[in-house]
Amino acid sequence: MGVDVVRRLAVKQLVALCAALAAMAAGTEAPAQEQYPARPVQVIVPATAGGPVDTAARMIAPALSAALGQSVVLLNRPGASGTLGMHDVAAAEPNGYTIGQGVNSIFTITRISGTTVPFTLDDFNLLGNYATDVSVLAVSAEAPWQTFDDIVAYVHGNPGKLNYASAGVGTVSSLSMQALAHHFKLDMVAVPFPGGAQLTTAILGRQVDIGMVPYTTGAAMFEAKKLRALVTTAPQRLPKLPGVPTLAEKGITANGLNLIMGLYAPRRLADDVRGKLVDAVAKAAKNPAFVAKIEEIGLFGQYEDPAKARARLETEYNDVVTLNRELQN
Repeated sequence: MGVDVVRRLAVKQLVALCAALAAMAAGTEAPAQEQYPARPVQVIVPATAGGPVDTAARMIAPALSAALGQSVVLLNRPGASGTLGMHDVAAAEPNGYTIGQGVNSIFTITRISGTTVPFTLDDFNLLGNYATDVSVLAVSAEAPWQTFDDIVAYVHGNPGKLNYASAGVGTVSSLSMQALAHHFKLDMVAVPFPGGAQLTTAILGRQVDIGMVPYTTGAAMFEAKKLRALVTTAPQRLPKLPGVPTLAEKGITANGLNLIMGLYAPRRLADDVRGKLVDAVAKAAKNPAFVAKIEEIGLFGQYEDPAKARARLETEYNDVVTLNRELQN
């Protein structure tokens, strides 16, 4: 075979090889970047099932799913007054597919309680607040006390004999009871429980005498007269409990004693992803069907955009610090 023929064959083979490589390259080009959200979004709930934080998350999940156009999956990760679950949110990949059901007390009360908080507010993107749950000081309907004044009189006459349920250090229920005990000089024994649902059951079963019950958890029991309401943390008297005074009426006006539910994402979100999440939270929170549904169970619809949500947390933290200082004196 002549040299020219060999050269022509080699050229043809090289051309064929280049064409094959080009075809392979074309077939393996990186796909276009996916448009968020392209798959389900996970919401970490830093609380036990059945309590107000979990209930609120389950209520907003369908509305959030509709707003995003994707499934929303809840994952309960309770522990350490909510800090374990929220730490997982802060540490998650900031791609918008893992967010958290946050609550104000984690960033206010828990910070001053002595509990180690492995993050700061700056580790999160606030997406907006959407609901409020108040607390109700309650006893079993079979208990002898009819009013809050009856409790005060009993404890003054029997110091150290009455015990109260608490969801643990760093929680609204704990701080509210401490504020009551300090203001009225009540000597009571704290009995901790994992969450609002468990402490409510303990009061109902008279395993403990009294405690701050999340209104969402206890509303049906108040209506059925299985629990008796003595005082609430609401800003004004509740429509369904018109005869029950507020803490403010009893002289305690501390801010930060109600649970404010909101959604949070890791810090370094892309602007477009953050924008879509913020818009979705606003749309879900303002959905009339959602608002009607949560108010049926005792939550109060209360949308706040990210800026207002952050301002609230900063104000409440300062108020809680002031209250805690008073409690130490």
